[in-house]
Amino acid sequence: MAACADAEALLRAGRTSAARKAARAALYTDGPDPCLYALLGRAHAAEGDADHTDRAEAVFREGLAAFPDDLGLLTAYTALCRSAPDPARTDRAAELAARLGELGATGAQGRPSASRVQRHDARLVLTVIGHPAGAAHRAWGRARTTPDDDRTAILAETLTALARPGRAPLRLLVRAPLTGVLGCWAWFVAALLMVSALHLPAWTSLTALLGPALFPLLYGLLRGARGRAARRAPATPAVATGDAAFPALPEVPPYTAREKVTVGVVLVAVAVTLGALVVRLPGG
Repeated sequence: MAACADAEALLRAGRTSAARKAARAALYTDGPDPCLYALLGRAHAAEGDADHTDRAEAVFREGLAAFPDDLGLLTAYTALCRSAPDPARTDRAAELAARLGELGATGAQGRPSASRVQRHDARLVLTVIGHPAGAAHRAWGRARTTPDDDRTAILAETLTALARPGRAPLRLLVRAPLTGVLGCWAWFVAALLMVSALHLPAWTSLTALLGPALFPLLYGLLRGARGRAARRAPATPAVATGDAAFPALPEVPPYTAREKVTVGVVLVAVAVTLGALVVRLPGG
């Protein structure tokens, strides 16, 4: 996510060579990723000459060999083929567009939840811009230029809510979700084990909930941001300011294997801890 955001910012700033270097370095260190392939191909295509166009096509083909159904790669490759004055690429663009249509039809039921889209967009912008208040300010600037874009309006409301004082723990859950999940549930497990090991009063076990309690707080914040965005008054589009550093909002990727494994580990750890505590209860 961070590597994609960095390369995207470089590309939008017109630094195509730096964007290519960043994407290649991330592919080398982190392994294949559809977002990085799409960015590398787009950075080649942005040069506009035949040599870079051929390199862009080679990158898109390599990416699609590993991720044949990735919408971002298919969209970028389709745009390249449509822009190249080559009959073979024109035919390929039609094939790619048909494939995009198939994926859109079959994947409608598997679209990410509104909450996942919010967290994905907020994480991307916070990674690129860094400062929460600055990210919110620039998101509002983008939202004013596209008043009909619900996704950007929700993002601006979300970043504004996250930027308020005292919400650093919620920002951590957005910016580093795996670290946040592990930290919250590690606190839960450790607190319960400590209460049991030290024979503390039963009411002290409530401190274990301090970590997991962050999740309903975060989801409440996200729901509130969506509600405010839905109730916003109609606005006239403002003149675009050309904020090149503000990232585009790509398709939200599916859950990764790492995310699924992390959730599995947390569930097992919590279940084992609760089971051990039940066994240690009097009469257990």
